[in-house]
Parts: sequence; C-alpha cells; structure tokens
Amino acid sequence: MLPFQLNDPVDLPVEKRGVAERISARLLDPSRGTGRKPRLTLPNGEEIELPAELLLLLRDITAALARGEPVSVVPLHREMTTQEAADLLNVSRQHLVELLEAGEIPFTRPGRGKHRRVLAADVLAYKKRRDGERRVALRELTHLSEDAGDYFGDAPGGFERLDEHDE
Repeated sequence: MLPFQLNDPVDLPVEKRGVAERISARLLDPSRGTGRKPRLTLPNGEEIELPAELLLLLRDITAALARGEPVSVVPLHREMTTQEAADLLNVSRQHLVELLEAGEIPFTRPGRGKHRRVLAADVLAYKKRRDGERRVALRELTHLSEDAGDYFGDAPGGFERLDEHDE
C-alpha cells in the first residue's frame, strides 16, 4: 500500500530530484532515441508500450518534481470539498465560498446538505481564467509603466532602479 492517496500531493526528497530531472529530460528527446517505442517495465518483467499522451504527462510530472514542486493527480470529474478547491487555488476557504456564492465557480449541495462540492474541472477552468486575466492586467501595467517612463527608472523625480544602486 502506498503511503499517499491518488489526490495527495507528492514531493521528492532533494536527493532524489536528480533522477526526476534525468527522466524528464530524456522522455521526449528524440536525439536519444533508438527508433523504438517507449515502454514501461513492470516489477514482474511485463513491458507495456507508452502512448505519447502519457509520455507528455510523465515529462511534466517529473519536471515539476525535479524543481521541488509537489505534484497531485486529480481526475477532472472528481468532486472536491471547498477546502480542497481552496488549496488548489491557493486561497482561503472563505474566499472560495465567496467565489462560489458569486457564481464564479459552479457548485452543488449534495443531499440538501450544507456542504458545497465543486468539480475539479470547474476549479481548474476558473484558475485558467483567473491566471489569464492576471497576465493581461500585468501586461497592461507594464505598458503603462513603460509609457510613463517608470519601468526602467528614468521617470521624473529621481527614481532609480534598485539593481543600479550601490549599497
């Protein structure tokens, strides 16, 4: 039995991250290929051919683990508690409830209960929208700063970039 559940974040100890980095770097590198299809060898010796989609997923998982980022696999159809969804979005549970009540993320109340449930797919769709809106806003702020002459420290008033300042 594994010491974690399917949805629990998994992290690699620092001393094992090099293995994940080597796996990630080699999974889709055609220059290292022999023309053979990638295969997974099970502990009993059985070999299974790996589809390209699974290779992409393994590459992304191992790359994140190599960077020291915990990884969790959550099926999109899975119902999540408000705390699990809040953790995924890196917000407080109360803020998540406010998002639910404002209609930002769909939710259900199974069996007329007071507890809310959200689909992982809906939480991830909200996260994708939110992240896209943040990128657009940051780009706009950057352009405004550049237009005002503030971005590179050449604005009126004697402001200087911190990295140009000797301490």
